[in-house]
Amino acid sequence: MESNSGKYKFATDQNLSASKIDKAVPYPLLKRIFDLTISLFALIILSPLFLLIFLATKIEGWLNPACRGPFIYSETRISAGQPFKFYKIRIFKPKVLSETLENEGFIHTKPLEADKRNLTTVGNFLKKFYLDEIAQFINVIKGEMSLVGTRPWNVVDYKREVGMGIYRKKVIKAGITGLLQITKGTHYLYPGGDKGLDDYYIDFCRTHSSIQIVFFDLKIIGWSIIKLLRGQGL
Repeated sequence: MESNSGKYKFATDQNLSASKIDKAVPYPLLKRIFDLTISLFALIILSPLFLLIFLATKIEGWLNPACRGPFIYSETRISAGQPFKFYKIRIFKPKVLSETLENEGFIHTKPLEADKRNLTTVGNFLKKFYLDEIAQFINVIKGEMSLVGTRPWNVVDYKREVGMGIYRKKVIKAGITGLLQITKGTHYLYPGGDKGLDDYYIDFCRTHSSIQIVFFDLKIIGWSIIKLLRGQGL
């Protein structure tokens, strides 16, 4: 069934119960090889960009002490039901992160991103082009994430949803990108919204061959790159 947006053809009403199944989704060897190869290649290609971003953050920290802090930081997230250290290039002012951890006990980035005062100048640019997420290629290489999957949630939101009998973040490896990310702003047009899109990908991985999964991942990565080049984020 084609979505109401008329752009991506994948979501169907038949897949809306996939996240109710508490059964791990296989992580095929071919998908692992694909993830590892692309991630290593991406880190090599993006190494000059990493250096430029690093220099920019250090210069901003020198000019504005409120922005001074570690280049990469980590949050505790969940992938396939397991906690791991989720790497990001820091886009927030250190004080914002420390106060959030002290008050809430975890980092929930979306509310923080909504207030531009929480971001560094470099961070505001990185967020627009999703460049703060490229550190997650390290997570993929370590086997904690996949290139494509459901986005990893913080522990609090994960436990809340599992308590409701929804296992979309428990049964499959988290991804750098996925169907929800490429439909940002229009995901509500698809059956089941964000959960329906996650359910579709989960069901696809359960019912298709390794090569079909890799080709589908390639499509999603291609759509993701187009969005990034347009500055639409993910």
